[in-house]
Amino acid sequence: MQNVVLPPVEKDYYNFYGINTKVRVMDIREIMAEKIRAMSDRARYRDFYDFVMIIKKMKIEAAKSVELVGKKEVRRTISKESILENWKIAKTEKQEDIQNIYYTEGLEDGEIEMEINKLDFEPNRKVDEINNILYT
Repeated sequence: MQNVVLPPVEKDYYNFYGINTKVRVMDIREIMAEKIRAMSDRARYRDFYDFVMIIKKMKIEAAKSVELVGKKEVRRTISKESILENWKIAKTEKQEDIQNIYYTEGLEDGEIEMEINKLDFEPNRKVDEINNILYT
């Protein structure tokens, strides 16, 4: 499990039974940082889909979440190159993985790639450098 950097956010929760309550959830910026990390680590279409939907629906700036990624535990180098490489694989498996997405709004592959290309990572930061910053 990854460390959580930002405090949880309290949200109203309305359920089917009409019981209204409050729940504590992960900050959307933290979720976005986790999606960026996931896109760099694995090739699952739903990570790319969620990434763009968060940008579109929640109006989150990906650049702020890139900064947040650097404050989290980093096991591998996170780069635009690895994200684009995983995107190539993920889009070939789109039809299979899209069935695991319960809310769907059509997204063009070009829309996802455009948002990936907006990500700006510091060039050639190695995991050791990031861990050195975080733990010293």
